[in-house]
Amino acid sequence: MKNYYAQRILILFGIVSILELFFLIFPSENFPIRYFTKPLLLPLLIFYDYLSQQDRKPFLSTFRIALAFAWLGDVLLMLPNAFVPGLLAFLVMQVLYSKIFWQDCVTSRKGFVFRHLWILLLLVGYHLMIMLPVWPYLGAMQIPVLVYSIVISIMVLAAINRIGEVPNASTVALGAVLFMVSDSLIAITKFGSDFAYSGFCVMLTYIVAQYLIVKGRNR
Repeated sequence: MKNYYAQRILILFGIVSILELFFLIFPSENFPIRYFTKPLLLPLLIFYDYLSQQDRKPFLSTFRIALAFAWLGDVLLMLPNAFVPGLLAFLVMQVLYSKIFWQDCVTSRKGFVFRHLWILLLLVGYHLMIMLPVWPYLGAMQIPVLVYSIVISIMVLAAINRIGEVPNASTVALGAVLFMVSDSLIAITKFGSDFAYSGFCVMLTYIVAQYLIVKGRNR
């Protein structure tokens, strides 16, 4: 029965996601539906995660608390002059994700990343490619953005490190990478130059990322 309701919640999540993306391409000034669709995304994933679990663990797990902070970040980023609080909310989410992912890996110091150190170099190169062009325009945000980039890198590495150690680790790792891509697009559009359908690209990668992380940890 729990899986029945979980699947219904997942279908609803898909519908809300499609509406969110649709109105990013075709915005409605008279009825800003995104004020309803975007704040619904993470609560639906939270309930999906809970209802699809086989055991009867408490509702307030560390993972769902992390998702709650992601929801808070979603809401704050919709408000004017709330970029930094939104950033902090997502920072907490990433710290909690990192903690969970490292704990998932029993032999973390012998995990996938430690056996393939080129992944670390690739990640550093990626961040340099994103950060260097926008660095002169960050101003007072240079240190916060740098700290945020370091934390999200740790989260991505922790997710990748689980590969071969726990089931569906590749799904979670892909979700973590897509989350990083989504945040990179935000940095480019906010501090660099905007591009066509940037909001759509940000939310598409973000929605898929959070879904893959939730789905991949669901076992």
